[in-house]
Amino acid sequence: MHEVSIALGMIEELKRLAREHNAKQVTKVRLKIGKMSGIVTDSLIFAFDVVKLEHPLLSTAEIEVEEVPLIYKCGECGKSFGSDDNFFPSCPN
Repeated sequence: MHEVSIALGMIEELKRLAREHNAKQVTKVRLKIGKMSGIVTDSLIFAFDVVKLEHPLLSTAEIEVEEVPLIYKCGECGKSFGSDDNFFPSCPN
């Protein structure tokens, strides 16, 4: 479950940013995660919610995750399109 190590890295970066901006509390974290990132969103949220409790600066922070869909570009017509087929999508045009 590499989501725990991702959450730990997020915590360290959030603490650094908070120090840099003299923040007293982090209240919300917004992430965009690509569909093919290999990250299990629910596991990352769970890991973050557990790990944040050890850090008073982040203990009440909420996390929002937006999944970024895949966008393909057709090599023949040049148009962009989305597809549920992650590996061999066909251009709808």
